[in-house]
Amino acid sequence: MGGRGLAAGVVFAFLANACASGGGIAVRSTPTPAGPAFTDTVIQSGLIVPWEVAVAPDGRMFVTERPGTISVFESTAPMAKRIASVEVSGVRAMGEAGLLGLALDPDFARNRFFYVCASRLDQGEWRNQVLRYTVSANALAVDTTILRTGIAAGGLHDACRLRFGPDGKLWIVTGDGGQPARAQDATSLNGKVLRINADGSVPSDNPMLKGQSAPSAVYALGLRNPGGLAFHPTTGTCFVVDAGDQTQDEIDEVSAGANFGWPTALGPVGSSRGFADPAWSSGAPALAVAGADFLSGPGWGAWADTLVVATLKEQDLRRFSLEDTHATQREILLDQKYGRLRAVTAVPDGSLLVTTSNGSGDRIIRIAPTR
Repeated sequence: MGGRGLAAGVVFAFLANACASGGGIAVRSTPTPAGPAFTDTVIQSGLIVPWEVAVAPDGRMFVTERPGTISVFESTAPMAKRIASVEVSGVRAMGEAGLLGLALDPDFARNRFFYVCASRLDQGEWRNQVLRYTVSANALAVDTTILRTGIAAGGLHDACRLRFGPDGKLWIVTGDGGQPARAQDATSLNGKVLRINADGSVPSDNPMLKGQSAPSAVYALGLRNPGGLAFHPTTGTCFVVDAGDQTQDEIDEVSAGANFGWPTALGPVGSSRGFADPAWSSGAPALAVAGADFLSGPGWGAWADTLVVATLKEQDLRRFSLEDTHATQREILLDQKYGRLRAVTAVPDGSLLVTTSNGSGDRIIRIAPTR
């Protein structure tokens, strides 16, 4: 289901609007019989590759920008005030590397912890590291380094998305850093799904991979450049969205010890070869898939519990329904309206926050159902 994918879903027509220059103007989409009407509203602009967004229980919005800035805005209201900002020390932002994923601690309301993944120079090496920060009313401070070594940074395939799962563990997806062989090397943390405790230790129930004598942080392997990590709001199942090599972008259902095949295999190859087939693959050409999250809440009606995936090359959002072990592409949304799209984050009020990745003048867009 590559290209513009008209046969795979319904393309939404949108009203002409003035959102191209920001300003928080909401535009109502044209509903279909099966889907809800919704608005898309620019809530922040003038950013540089906002890589991840998270919203705290008190409504504050946290944002990472790839050059190295963490910012906190007082709310998700259009053009809300920036109330805190800090430059992460040691960040080397080059190519696809820089300040990347962000996740709030499940107990954030009490401990004020949040976590970021940053490509940093440390001990003479370029590494992706997971840092824990604390936040007060108007200040951010490093608390500790949760994961210091093991993930090599690189200008290519440097994805590092963070999410806390329903199990309370910190899940991390990593790219191969431009070295495909790392994805099949169980001793490397590149090209993997990682699962760790919030303090950086390894959960005792992680799988023990072939050749290992004890569980490690590696939960699954064989990824190329995974930009999306999401948990089904009802079942808790973990899904990863991985960008293919010119062909075969994938949505992968994660299980303990699963091997998704890269670089030996791309797309569905049959489990007889020892690899987990994707729930969906794009065929040719690839779409350059990025962030993903699930729609949640009654406002989405029939779309609730379905997956939305951002694309960079195709510059749109794509909705997928899930059944058994298969994902099916449905609608294409925001088709080339805002440019390249990077992050997709579901927030507690049921809306989605989506970031652009155009390199300058980037925006954060809120998508909310109107029913």
